[in-house]
Amino acid sequence: MKRSKRFAIASAAAVVAAAVALTGCSSSDDSSTGTPASDSGATSTLNAAADATANLTGAHLVINVEGSLQGLNASEVTADISTKPELVGEGTAVLNMGNKKVDAPFVFVDGHMYANVDDKGFLDYGEGRSIYDISKVLDAESGVPFILRNIKGAKEAGSENIDGSDTTKITGTIEAKDLSGLTGTSPQAKGLDSEIPVTVWITKDGKNNVARVSSEPAEGASLTINLSEWGKTVTVKKPADIKSPSQKPSQAPKSGEPTRNPVG
Repeated sequence: MKRSKRFAIASAAAVVAAAVALTGCSSSDDSSTGTPASDSGATSTLNAAADATANLTGAHLVINVEGSLQGLNASEVTADISTKPELVGEGTAVLNMGNKKVDAPFVFVDGHMYANVDDKGFLDYGEGRSIYDISKVLDAESGVPFILRNIKGAKEAGSENIDGSDTTKITGTIEAKDLSGLTGTSPQAKGLDSEIPVTVWITKDGKNNVARVSSEPAEGASLTINLSEWGKTVTVKKPADIKSPSQKPSQAPKSGEPTRNPVG
């Protein structure tokens, strides 16, 4: 009897242990969304890259947009930025203006973006959202570091050379609303409740710098951010000649008259 009792207890313990083991295995998956579990190695690399990007003091960036993204008027942005002691940057954005694309050289300094859209002279565009808010790219709370920490189902997908740097390619998904900091879309906008594919390329040189982030924020549209010259220092100056903003005329213009009158 004692032996049978001991055998029953041991059997029950084995069943419990097996149940615990099965529970531990399944907990690594996101059962609510069906997203596969991330590989531990991929997650470790993403977290290291997120730290490295959040600590960057500067970089060269190239942003390309294919298709149409709500809240983003630029199809390309090329810029050099520094984050210390304050965020500054300069570069050129290519903007969609009706049926044509126009260049908009810009300078970001003292929290303001000054841009020369279509060679009309530099104007103060505030924080620059209507051009592109470059302050978000390296921001730990809404930019590339934030995206890296929130990728689901992360898997290593081989190696690739990006602009001369050997990188590890990692694929996964991210909630569409988590990309809003880089697209300029409100996180509360409709249609951001789905998961979208994202791919990142991280350097293999031990510094874990992000060389590229590519995603598809909307159907038929893609956003690609290339980073290089990590840690570079950039010095910029406020444009010497800043035009005064135009204003609406005091009364409705007649046929053929301009709808805005320059001031200053």
